[in-house]
Amino acid sequence: MRKLFGGLGNLLFLVKPYWKYGKLFLIGNIAVSALINPALNLIQVRLIQLVIDAIIAGATMRETIMVAAALVATTLGLTVLSWGFWLLYDRWKGVEIQNKINRSIYERAIATDYQYFDNPEFYNDFTFAVGELAAKSESSFKLLMEMIGAISSIIAMTAFLSTLGPWVILISVVGQAICLFAQRIIQKLGIKITTESLPFDRKLNYVHRVSYQREYAADMKSSSLPQKVLSIFDKNGEWKVGLRKKYRAKHSLANNLQFVTWDLCQFTVLAYLIYCVFTQGIGIGMVVGMFAAADRLNMLLNRFVSFSGRAMESSLYADKIKAFFNYESTIEPQAIGREPPDGAFTVDLQDMSFAYPKSSFALKGINLRINPNEKIAIVGENGAGKITLAKLLLRLYDVDGGEILYNGLPVCEYDVHQLRRKIGVAFQDPQIFALTVRENMELYNSADDETLREVLQKVGLNIELDGEVTREFDESGTMFSGGQAQKLGLTRLLHGEFGLLLLDEPSSALDPLAEYELTKLIFEQSKTTTIMVAHRLSTIRDADRIYLMDGGQITEQGTHDELMALGGKYAEMFTKQAENYVR
Repeated sequence: MRKLFGGLGNLLFLVKPYWKYGKLFLIGNIAVSALINPALNLIQVRLIQLVIDAIIAGATMRETIMVAAALVATTLGLTVLSWGFWLLYDRWKGVEIQNKINRSIYERAIATDYQYFDNPEFYNDFTFAVGELAAKSESSFKLLMEMIGAISSIIAMTAFLSTLGPWVILISVVGQAICLFAQRIIQKLGIKITTESLPFDRKLNYVHRVSYQREYAADMKSSSLPQKVLSIFDKNGEWKVGLRKKYRAKHSLANNLQFVTWDLCQFTVLAYLIYCVFTQGIGIGMVVGMFAAADRLNMLLNRFVSFSGRAMESSLYADKIKAFFNYESTIEPQAIGREPPDGAFTVDLQDMSFAYPKSSFALKGINLRINPNEKIAIVGENGAGKITLAKLLLRLYDVDGGEILYNGLPVCEYDVHQLRRKIGVAFQDPQIFALTVRENMELYNSADDETLREVLQKVGLNIELDGEVTREFDESGTMFSGGQAQKLGLTRLLHGEFGLLLLDEPSSALDPLAEYELTKLIFEQSKTTTIMVAHRLSTIRDADRIYLMDGGQITEQGTHDELMALGGKYAEMFTKQAENYVR
């Protein structure tokens, strides 16, 4: 019983957006399902019965046709009413509701803390599910309407059949109870097969992605990768076939039980009606009507049984959606706070510490102060904590201990969204969006065409502002190389005003000389506090101060000359890189 009400609750949870965005739409569909559909079923059953009874009673041809015409006219009126509602209101309103559901889930995803998207378990389990919310809500809505229509029609057919006695109803109910038992077996087998198929499906889906996505195409054309991925496909495909073979006998028996029960119900009802003709003297019209009603009742009960499997699937999906909505976001919803001041930021990190969940890595005791307009660099080996520090400065995560202060105030006192608009970011792998060049450049701030063209010229990009940057929607769009993408990403920061620039190896895809020139341009053009994460140390020699991170801590700091004189790890790293260039 708990499972039944829990499943119904989950179904209503998925249908809830239809009540939120379209109350009249929902009420209208319930009215059609609960009133018009049962009436149509009952009229169709009674039509043949009344026509046969009229003929047997000696009615004239005209009178018999009038009886049929009255019933057909009623059917036509109800049909026009339901289809009119569907064509004039239901179709466009349904699309509008779908759009609103999709928008609401996109807004929810935007308002979800970054830490969850950085968690593979969250991403795998919930992100895909959330992306399908609109489709699942629609299918659950349709299922609920079908269930309401089926229940109303079952009540109508039961009431009609009760005039002859309970036996026809009892035969149908017992038969469908057996069908329900068989259907439950089929559903459990289906869930079991789906669950056991997940590891195989994951690998098959991986082969699917590798086979057609652009980033894998070069390796697929120039290496032995196709043989390796096709081997994965063949192996897992065979295992999946074997899984189906494993349960085929049980599946076949359960389905055969359904078919046999259905046919026996049909025969038993017909035999009972024949018995009534010979023992109770009921008319031929009544027999035909009762058999049609019993057949329709069986069909409705069978449909209702099949709903349980679809409801179970929706219920399992709803559990995932609920889990997504139950994830508590503490950073993104913080839209109430101080507005960041104009001008360059002062950045203070005071005894800051942070560790990822279920990870041995941690930042420990980070202390540094960056004055307004200073240009500093953060260097270190992979895994030293440079990118983690950048995420904390953007407040994608909150620190575990200590504080991050901008202009003397803790970062959590600011409106997080306004604060980030004051922090210009350029990452090593910039995202180039399916927008025009102008729109890609204006992610932070708008600017006139002359300013934007000057910025493009400074970074060495000769492209039109109104051109499409990708071929997502336009085949004539530009396909950028890694270096060009980085340059376009940097143009977002070279116009407008920021309190802080946060750069994570923004020109690493360029050759060393071009990277040096672009870094020099950034330092010269930047009129604000700037933090650059870098691996190629020759590019940041002119930084006001350099911090070396190692094992989650700052172990060295100073100017380039000071660090070289210190003769520590920075000097060792710089010397090795310089030797490679000399060779």
